[in-house]
Amino acid sequence: MPYIIYDLEFTVSRNTRYSSEIIDIGAVKVTEGENGLCVAETFHTYVRPSNKSVLSTDTVQFTGITQKDIDAAPLFPEALNQFRAWMGSEPYYMCSWGPDDRSKLISHCRTHQLDVAWITNHNDLQQQWSRTVRREGKFRQLGLAQALELCGIEFDGTQHRALDDAINTAKVFMHQFDQFNLETNCAADDEGITSKVVYSSSVDEDKESPFGNLAHLFKAKE
Repeated sequence: MPYIIYDLEFTVSRNTRYSSEIIDIGAVKVTEGENGLCVAETFHTYVRPSNKSVLSTDTVQFTGITQKDIDAAPLFPEALNQFRAWMGSEPYYMCSWGPDDRSKLISHCRTHQLDVAWITNHNDLQQQWSRTVRREGKFRQLGLAQALELCGIEFDGTQHRALDDAINTAKVFMHQFDQFNLETNCAADDEGITSKVVYSSSVDEDKESPFGNLAHLFKAKE
């Protein structure tokens, strides 16, 4: 089975009337090659938000995604169709760095009355590898930048851009493949899944959290 390593980027808003929306989908398809695991294909699309089509200054500053990028992008249902067509009909594992991507995918599908049964065999690589690396002492989640550093791999590209984050997550996945115990599951079997608040930070979070910069951005504007 191929491994779909994907990443999502969301809108940033301090207005409680609007929940964060997916604006960027990036993914790589990892397969078994002659010399082991390798990246066979990549996928990328921006996504135009349905509720608030104008990006906030915070969103642009955090992600680097521009209004021009979004204005030319498909809405979520069409973007999802493109993503699923790229994934193919062959059984696959889906892997992300952290739990928020899966939660947001499910919530968006339900908002748009779309099937979630295609979200199968999903695994949170961040949780699994953080527990493997930090078996002793207090458990804390590893940021992607930290995981790359521990693997001796430099981050390639720009952080908080979906395809770049997916590519770098795939590098960790392939480097530490023997450390992961991939599970089989299906989102259609879940009940009561709600979208988490993302892009938030507290004093107890890891300093290498990918959302730490955003927290400082908010603090500076208050």
